[in-house]
Amino acid sequence: MPRISRICRSITAVLAILVLGLCLALTPGQAQNGPITPPPSEDGFNPFAPLMRLFGVTERERPVQEKAPAAVRPPRQPSGPPAFVAAPKDPDAGVILVVGDLMADGLTEGLNYILAQKPSVKVEKLTEPGAGLLGTPPVAWADRVQARLAAGDVRAVVMMLGSTDVLAAPAPASPAPATGADPAAPAQPPVQSAGAAVPELGSPAWREAYRQRLGAVIQVVRRERKPFLVVGLPPAEAPETAQGFQLVNDVLKSTAEGARSTYVDIWTVFLDDNEAYAVFGPDVEGQRRRLRANDGVGFTWAGYRKVAFFVERELARVLGGYGNQAFEGVADDPDFIVLTGRTVPSDDTLAGGPEVVDEFAPEPPASVRAAQRFLVLGEAPEPVPGRVDATLLDPR
Repeated sequence: MPRISRICRSITAVLAILVLGLCLALTPGQAQNGPITPPPSEDGFNPFAPLMRLFGVTERERPVQEKAPAAVRPPRQPSGPPAFVAAPKDPDAGVILVVGDLMADGLTEGLNYILAQKPSVKVEKLTEPGAGLLGTPPVAWADRVQARLAAGDVRAVVMMLGSTDVLAAPAPASPAPATGADPAAPAQPPVQSAGAAVPELGSPAWREAYRQRLGAVIQVVRRERKPFLVVGLPPAEAPETAQGFQLVNDVLKSTAEGARSTYVDIWTVFLDDNEAYAVFGPDVEGQRRRLRANDGVGFTWAGYRKVAFFVERELARVLGGYGNQAFEGVADDPDFIVLTGRTVPSDDTLAGGPEVVDEFAPEPPASVRAAQRFLVLGEAPEPVPGRVDATLLDPR
């Protein structure tokens, strides 16, 4: 019995030492606020687990760290034109000639992409990236277009330019009055000759010079009886530049429509819902894309593709499509009204409509004018003696 008592006392002493060591390993906050959760070892093994269960001590559960799901990034949109293979063009394919500045270069790429699978039509460009209608010296656009039309395969001319005329326009000058002159008298504009300094942007002299330069190009195209389309400028980010672009658009539209040509308005399609300048917007497929370049003037590829969409729609209208017979019988001639395949100017009506004077077109012969009065205005021609419509008796 004494031996058993000594063994029990030894076991009790060992247990007391273990419990004392466990209590010393705990912080005061852990010993008071329970449940007691001793820290586990680095390898996860706890030698005091049986003893802890005996005294009701629970182990601390380790929080399971879940990996955050990787962020799904949208596919990067291409900044340039997509790769495509154009269909072989017919030997006698009609040419769409694009004339203008740097914007005309981008428009050419967009039209090439749209018309890539149409073998009966191809696109060529006649561009000067830093040139406009005016300048010192100005580019001879009329002569260059006439030289290209002499080849005989051009079916329509598209012009897009004018941004350089605004961005490089001279600032309004306010010269000091000369000695002895009346300060209250209005300043006289300097006399300018051809190729001299460009008039002030928006002035009457500037409008007249711009109208004459554009009219010269239209006259060359209409002399060859080809459709002419002029594309307006888009809104710009800077308010001063946007105001200048609107001045250019006013002259482009009035001159083109007065000469029975087509004006393609792209101003509103590049505005947001609040009618303000927008960098992003829907492309031709309805996807939200970046349409404008960083300079606040030009376009990205998606933007030029959108401009080309509206231009191609007008081309198909005036040309009647791009089939084998697309370019036959639908020349932009005011003496013909084609009831299918294209539209006529809104000023033309079948009866009683006002006559629109084309100051750039040559005077048609008398027979053509008589046919136009009969077909458009409904006026019968003059009776001819001996014809069935001559109701007067022969004076003989």
